[in-house]
Amino acid sequence: MNKSINPVIREQFEEIIGKVHSFSFPKRQGATSKVIFLHTDNGQFVCKAAQTSLYREWLLEEAWIMKHWNEETNLPIPTFYQFVENNEESYLLMSLEKGIPLREALLKAESDEEKYALLESFGELLNQLHETKPPTSCVTKESWLDEQLEKATYNLQNYVVDGDQLLLDKLKRNKPIPFKQSLIHGDCTIDNVLVSNGRVRTFIDLAGSVYGDPRYDIALATRSIRKNDALLQAFYKGYKGETITEEEFDYFDRGLYEFF
Repeated sequence: MNKSINPVIREQFEEIIGKVHSFSFPKRQGATSKVIFLHTDNGQFVCKAAQTSLYREWLLEEAWIMKHWNEETNLPIPTFYQFVENNEESYLLMSLEKGIPLREALLKAESDEEKYALLESFGELLNQLHETKPPTSCVTKESWLDEQLEKATYNLQNYVVDGDQLLLDKLKRNKPIPFKQSLIHGDCTIDNVLVSNGRVRTFIDLAGSVYGDPRYDIALATRSIRKNDALLQAFYKGYKGETITEEEFDYFDRGLYEFF
């Protein structure tokens, strides 16, 4: 990985966060953007940088979501500071939140009981999101699923995705029954929530967050624990809402997600 830092970051962000005296990188980088930790006299901050057109579009969407959710909800997400772009790259500046990804916390857990508590708190956090009143700017009468299927078609035609035309045709023919829409994370895996003091407390990576079908979140949240009934029940105990069927799980996780 390139260990240098683009001078644009210093030029654009030092007025907001103070002089950047060092920087570092996380152990794992995501596939769509590069994460840089900026160390300043005023604390630590996060910069996400993206270069390809699709990922730059997603980064812009994440900036918009963070700004509106910061202003109109009490959801635990990073604080938005600034979004800038030039001909080559886009940058999103945000706060650095405490914690480690849930995946890492589960690996470090020393007992099943600790894992159950983590999954229960994950369910509670996701329930909080789904029950939060959506900002007016996020609400739409359009069907989220129909829009996602249109985006899946475009992605299949224009980008490299895991899904194929046969799968997409099947998804269009066999849509699940309509479900009440809510705010959703849109990529609610165990990598995209942070654990601190033994509980899942914070959402990160919000580019897919929208007014949509909460079953999609549940499918992605439980994808890594579907075969462990005790962990799955711990999650649902915290969620205190609807469960999803195996057919719904397959549709969203092993189907729709393959195009994003």
